Amino acid sequence: MATKDISDIEVIKAQFDYLQNRCNGYGYKILSKRTSQCEKVCYYAMMRAHKRGFLEYGTSLKNAWITEKGMKLLNETK
Repeated sequence: MATKDISDIEVIKAQFDYLQNRCNGYGYKILSKRTSQCEKVCYYAMMRAHKRGFLEYGTSLKNAWITEKGMKLLNETK
């Protein structure tokens, strides 16, 4: 289990899915299901994506939104 095993695009896709339908659970929980990594590792992957400028948040990383830089990366991989 390591954060390095989770790519930024996986984080962005999981957070995008959370923002589209909040009933699915937070982005890090979606990411945990997709990658089979524990939730703590997925949360740290979200923190890393924030530090790289792909996510931004106000009071909680759980409710982060995707930045322009993150949307550009997401659109490039579709």
